[in-house]
Amino acid sequence: MSEALKQIALVGMPNVGKTALFNVLTGKFQKVANFAGVTVEKKSAEVGFKDKSFELVDLPGLYSLDAATLDEKITKDILSGKREEKLHHIVLVADATSLEKSLFIAYQLKNANMKFTLAINLSDQASKRGLKLDLPKLEEELKAKVFLVSAASRSGVEELKSYLFDALNEFQILPSISQDYLRKAWSIENIKEIQTEIEATLKTVIISPLKADSLSEKIDSVVLNPFLGFFILIAILVFIFEALFSWSAPLQDFIEMSFLLAGDLVHSLPLPHLLESILVEGIIAGVGGVMVFLPQIILLFLFIQLLEDVGYMARAAFLMDAFMRKLGLPGKTAIPFLSSHACAIPGIMATRILESPLERLISMMVIPITTCSARLPVYTLLIAAIVPAQLSFYGFSYQALFMLALYGFALFMSIILAILFRNVLPKSEPSMLMMELPPYRLPNIKNLMMVLKNRAMIFIKKAGKIILLLSLVIWLLVNFPRENLNEAPVIETSYAAQIGKLFEPIFSPLGFDWKITTALIPSFGAREIVVSSLSTVFAVQESEAGLELQQALQKEYSLATLMALIAWFVFAPQCISTIAILKRETNSWRWPIGIGLYTLALAYFAALLVYQLFST
Repeated sequence: MSEALKQIALVGMPNVGKTALFNVLTGKFQKVANFAGVTVEKKSAEVGFKDKSFELVDLPGLYSLDAATLDEKITKDILSGKREEKLHHIVLVADATSLEKSLFIAYQLKNANMKFTLAINLSDQASKRGLKLDLPKLEEELKAKVFLVSAASRSGVEELKSYLFDALNEFQILPSISQDYLRKAWSIENIKEIQTEIEATLKTVIISPLKADSLSEKIDSVVLNPFLGFFILIAILVFIFEALFSWSAPLQDFIEMSFLLAGDLVHSLPLPHLLESILVEGIIAGVGGVMVFLPQIILLFLFIQLLEDVGYMARAAFLMDAFMRKLGLPGKTAIPFLSSHACAIPGIMATRILESPLERLISMMVIPITTCSARLPVYTLLIAAIVPAQLSFYGFSYQALFMLALYGFALFMSIILAILFRNVLPKSEPSMLMMELPPYRLPNIKNLMMVLKNRAMIFIKKAGKIILLLSLVIWLLVNFPRENLNEAPVIETSYAAQIGKLFEPIFSPLGFDWKITTALIPSFGAREIVVSSLSTVFAVQESEAGLELQQALQKEYSLATLMALIAWFVFAPQCISTIAILKRETNSWRWPIGIGLYTLALAYFAALLVYQLFST
């Protein structure tokens, strides 16, 4: 992106629809990177019209200029000129349904002599609830242009964009907020002064007040009930895991059949035996063994995003907050814990909302225990090999309930470990949870599809790069050495067998033979690779050639071994990407290595205990 482009930043509190507005203004051509020197995500895009264009930057959300968290500090540092980004204009995004809270930042910017445009989002919902504003009067009070917009319905968005392009030539680099003003930003006197200004402004500009959201209040009276709320949360989770097995089955069968047909096609071609083996047993079996779980991954992200969009995810965090504080844990940890069930990486990055460095560290130490989506293919394979698909309990399959139990157990163990670390490390009072409960709203289908597409592409790229590479490495290890390239390899004398047998004495107390051990080694690069690794190991054996991997595991291993393998993956060290994020977040190798070693020890002893229990 050209450095000559003027930068316009979106600023606002969390949960006001800032990112949704960014997506509408920019479309699909977005650039995601990190701010220099930190791992806070920077989302930007070039917005063009005719011969004009500017760079739109979505800054992290903040409640006020008195930044407390890492994300808020980035925005504060940019506004105060401490970072390399030079802004030419600010679009402050407010929530029409909680305008008073959003105006706090508006008055801080105004009093700091910062020029900005106010975009009041969710204006359509507020209008339905009776809110009417005197916009010219509000503009006069704030000394800023004001637009009523809705990222969901796109109303007012084109007017906002047109204004930005019309005024683009007038935008100059904004002056930095002075340190003197920042020092007094959170003083009692300044807060009272701003609150007085806000109250006076609202009395002047509100023509018709906002009616109470009776529907949200009625729903919250049930959903946030201390007793019923937890049962509703559990019921939602049971439904999600049932859907992961039931709804994804036809698509999984289609993908599996597609890869089988691809293998048959390769077999029908007049190719050298070695090339045919590479294509079928290395690439197709390896990548196909993981890609078959793509429908489940997409479904998981679909439900997570739906819960986020409708406003339930914030309620789930609120319910967990009360529970965690009773255990002496920081209430805000509920948010990164929930985020990590899709992937540990966003969960670790979400710990930036915690003000205390100690609380951040404890959270990062236990988040790898929560069940991320990379474990999903492994659990699905092993559960299918252990539990017959036809077994059900009041309409819910035992397989789905088994999966839910694994998620619940991992969450329980992460909480226990957090309590342990909190008692071992220096004491401090757990911080309070400060978050907005957004109104219930219908999800934006276009935004939902964009998120699912991005998640699917991330998974496919991972399968196309890391998993493909590791699958080829595994194929080489199981196919060599051999004297005659035209003959089938002898798996027991392969490099893979030699490596597996080298470590087999360490893992044999867990019931793992050299085949499982061989598959475990590359799983440290990506957990789901264990599926394709096992596929590759079994695919080269003629005795197993006609069996699916699930059937091969049932034939080869006892229940004790398969249960021990599940226990291993509950605690197994995270993938390379997570270790890298931990290093960047802690700015040290000390903690990532320590987290890797303690989770490795937990995985070993958990698998050992489970194997002994099921062997008796």
